[in-house]
Parts: sequence; C-alpha cells; structure tokens
Amino acid sequence: MTNRDEFLKQLKRGIIIGDGAIGTELFARGAALEKGVERLNLSEPAIVEKLHSDYVAAGSNLIVTNTFSANPYNLVRYGLENELHGIIREGVRLARNAAGENVWVAGSIGPLPLVDGESLSVSDQRETFSDIAGIMIDCGVDVIMFETFLDISQLVCAVETVRRISSLPVIAQMAFEADGQPGGGGTVEAFVIGAREAGADVLGANCGAGVPAVRKAVKRLLPFGLPVSAYMNAGYAEKVEERNLYVAPDGYVADAAIELADMGVRIIGGCCGTSPETIHAISERIAKDAAVSTVSISRSISITEAPPAFEGAEVYQEPETPSGILVELDPPKKPDLTRIVDAAHALKESGVSAVTLADNPLASVRVDTLTVAGLIQRETGIPVIPHLTGRDRNRIALQATIMGAHVSGIRSLLCVTGDPVRMYNETNTSGVFDVTSIGLAKLVSEFNAGQRAGGVRTSFSVGVALNPNVRQLGGQIKKLKRKIEAGAHFALTQPVYTVEGFERLYEALSAEGIDLPIFAGIMPLISARNAEFLHNEVPGIAIPDEQREHLKSFAEVADQRKAGIAIAVDLVQKLAGKIHGLYLITPQNRAEYVLPVIEEGKRALSL
Repeated sequence: MTNRDEFLKQLKRGIIIGDGAIGTELFARGAALEKGVERLNLSEPAIVEKLHSDYVAAGSNLIVTNTFSANPYNLVRYGLENELHGIIREGVRLARNAAGENVWVAGSIGPLPLVDGESLSVSDQRETFSDIAGIMIDCGVDVIMFETFLDISQLVCAVETVRRISSLPVIAQMAFEADGQPGGGGTVEAFVIGAREAGADVLGANCGAGVPAVRKAVKRLLPFGLPVSAYMNAGYAEKVEERNLYVAPDGYVADAAIELADMGVRIIGGCCGTSPETIHAISERIAKDAAVSTVSISRSISITEAPPAFEGAEVYQEPETPSGILVELDPPKKPDLTRIVDAAHALKESGVSAVTLADNPLASVRVDTLTVAGLIQRETGIPVIPHLTGRDRNRIALQATIMGAHVSGIRSLLCVTGDPVRMYNETNTSGVFDVTSIGLAKLVSEFNAGQRAGGVRTSFSVGVALNPNVRQLGGQIKKLKRKIEAGAHFALTQPVYTVEGFERLYEALSAEGIDLPIFAGIMPLISARNAEFLHNEVPGIAIPDEQREHLKSFAEVADQRKAGIAIAVDLVQKLAGKIHGLYLITPQNRAEYVLPVIEEGKRALSL
C-alpha cells in the first residue's frame, strides 16, 4: 500500500485497527484440523479470502496473512514442506485481494519450533526467516509482523534478518505471562533493547495469558517511546473436546481496547478467539471516542533499570561451583528413606563434597527427588545436587520445581534430558520433553538472572552431563558448548573405565579451549553380571572386554565385587593430577562400595 515512513506517520496521526484471529476463526468456520490452517491458502482459498474481507468490512485497517506457522519445520509434520513458497505466495495474494487500496497487509511470521527438543542454530534461524520474509516482500506485503514469540533472542534474530533485506515496517510482538513478563523468560527491558536495536519499528504484545497480561505488558512497553501494538485473546482458553474455546464477550474485549487506546497503544487488534464481530465492536468504540486518536507517543525513559524483585527477597549470592568428590545416590523405590539417609551420613563422614540424586533413573518410579534432597540436607547437613530432567515435567512444572528447590535450600542442579520412557514400566505413559538439557540449563540460568519469578534471583550452580563413551567426540563437544552458552557451570561425565577414555576427552576439550570444571564419572563394578548389564543395556556406558573378562575369572560374586572396586581405585590413582573432581556412582546405594574409591580420590585430589 505504501512505504515505511507513511506507515509510521499514520501511527502518529491516530490508531490503526488490526484484524482478529485467523486460526481459531477458520476452525470455527469449519476448516479441518488435520493439516493446519496455512494449507487452506492452497486447498480452500475462498474461505481464507472471505475471512480477510470480513475483517476489512468490520473496520480493520491492517490485516495479516494466513502464514503464521508457514515454515519448513512446522509444515514437515503435514508433509507440506515443499509447499512453503506456494502457501506464502497465496497467503499474501488472498490478503491483498481483500485489502484493496486502503488497508495495509502484514506478512505474519510466527516463532520457529524446537527440532528434536532443541532450538535451531542462529544460522538456521536466519536462513529460515530470510526465506520466509523474502517471499512475502517479493509478493508485496506492506509490513512484516512477528507474532507470539516467546524467545527474545529468536525474535531479535528475526528482526535483524528482515532489516538486512528490507526497509519495510517491522512489528515485533511477544506473548506475555500474567505478570507482564515475556512468556519464554527474560525481561521486558531485554525485549525492548534487543528488538529496538535490531530495527523494529513497533513493539507489542499478543496472545499470552489473556487481556490482563497484554494490559500489564503494554504498561511496561509504552514508556520506552516506540509505538506499541496490542492484540488480545478473548479471555482465557477453555478446553472443550480437544479444542481451545475463548468465551470472553466482544463487549469486554472492546472495553479493554478503549483502555489500551487511552493508554497510548497505536495498533489494536484481536488474537485467539476474536472474530470480525469483535473487531467491529472495537472499531465502533474507538470511532466514538475522539480522544484516543490524539495520544502522544513521545514519552521515553531509560532502559537500564534492574528488573523488580519481590519484597523481602534474600540477597543474591553468586553460584558456587562444586569441587572435590560428588557421590550419586538413587531415591528409593519405596517411601522408606532410612537406607538412603544412612548412606548420606556415611558419605558425609567419609569427606565427600556433595551427594547427587538421580531423577527417576531409567524412567523408573522413585520417591520424588526434590523431597528426598531436602530431607537429606536437613538430616545430614551435606549439600545435595538433585538431577532435574525434561522428561517428566512440562515448562510450568519445571519452573515450579526450580522454585521449590530454591526455597528448600538446594544450590546446585544437574540439568539432564532424561532417559526415554519404557512403556512396559507404566502403560499409557509418555515423556514430556518440553525442553532438553540445554533448555533446562537456560531455564535455571534465567532464574539466576532474575528473569523469572518476578525478578527474584536464585543462586544455583548449573551442572550438565557429558558422555565421553562415543566414537566421535565432536557432537558431544558441540553440545557441551551450547550448554555452556546456556549457563552451565560444571559437567559430570558418564562412567568411564579407562584412563585413555578420559585423556581422549581432555584432549578434545583442550583443543576447543573449554576449561569448564569436569567431574570424572566412575562407577565401581560389583559383579560380572552387573558389568554385562551396564555394558549392554545402559545407554552411554561402555566397559572394556578385558575388565568384563577379568571379573568372570572369579567364581564368587564377593570376589568379583572386590575386583571391580579395585579397578575403580586403580583408575583414580592413574587420574591423579589430571582431573578437577570425581563423580562416583554408588551401586545399589551401598556407600561401602565407594568408600575405598573415595579414600583414593582424596589422595588424588589432595583433599
């Protein structure tokens, strides 16, 4: 329709009315759910164009294309990845047909999904955003609108990418939580700084936790001086027959729109659950209120303020990275903690630095790790490092667990993805895997930085896992780098049974300039059968043939156990002077099996 300057001038002259929901409204009009709504640009274009036209008739001055999830990583789920260009081209054409000469068309781009549980690399993000936006620009959109982003860094990358290839207006919107903070962590200040410096013309809030979340976010965005947009859901979603339904009446949303306009918001529209009727109600209310078209947007404030903290928050302390000897125990399978507490007492008396607690190892049901960790710390006084997996909890539960660990006095967490769920243990059970170990490390680091929980800063030392028992270490080293970038303070290795295995790892780390504290994982073998099980059944563990054969040479299990412990002691002796610390895994929670290794470890580490 016009250029960037004209669009920004219009924002100064008055309010631009956006459109409402695309996805939920197409579903309400009978679109099938099987392959996503973006495919309708090709299969049922008349339905899509009619929706655009209805929004224009309702009073929208700015409509978005039906392309929110049109990226190769989403479309591959439906077998439509080869239709990406066609879906975007038709999406722009249909919106342009409905817009005519007097309505702006914004190319809608949503966030990129996780792939195999992890975020895409920055280079992959740039390539994808450049491809998507490039098609939209070639097809004649007036504006690029980024919607419903959770990850600040990904949104900044997206804005930077578009600004490199185009001077079109860019609207950068995030989804916000009920407290007005970005839904994926971080602060409003970080969002403003990053998006503004990347070249965004408008900052905004859309979707998220209902109208109050948008209102709170807008209050925090307006003082920074850039024009602000707000696209509200029709209240909170209600789950009915596997579909999200939004039940807030149009009048309620229109009342909220007037409030936003009075505050100084320059682009107002609807998100999930809103319809042409909602936009008509908003348009009519704003047209009747002459005062809202003259609101100034010239206010500005410093954006170097620290995020707020709860009253009474404890003074922040820098995380203290563990050292010395760590010993792992498994929470019991039955609600009797006597043996594990006794084992922790013995380990403390032996001089270990901390106990680590596995989190439902091998996807078996155990007493809750955080509960056991808190009890052991209270009963024995020894620091406990619980393992935290992404397998069993979604992002909501993970954040609750992290806060629970903080108030329980836990000061270190080991962030791991978690072993796959074995369906024969618990039928009709699946892993969650909202985040992998990298995402978990990042989440805990965000709590440390005061970017979660209302600005309260935690003091966790963040641990991660490292597996040297692979043929090619390149993948593990690359993954470790990403964990360090996410905030890792130390790493524990899988059990290794040869000096050569550790030396190979240290050489690879040195070659990449990685000086992260690494705790060498050692687990004494307690029988020939145990060695065969670990070697053949447990992921990430490899035991040399000669060690397994050596254990078989003893007829009695007790003698096999002595030999297995001797192998571990000998390995620690040979590692003296080469390691930061030891990570001992206790077979069967029997502290006596690791006590000889601890004694040798103290000599090796000069403790």
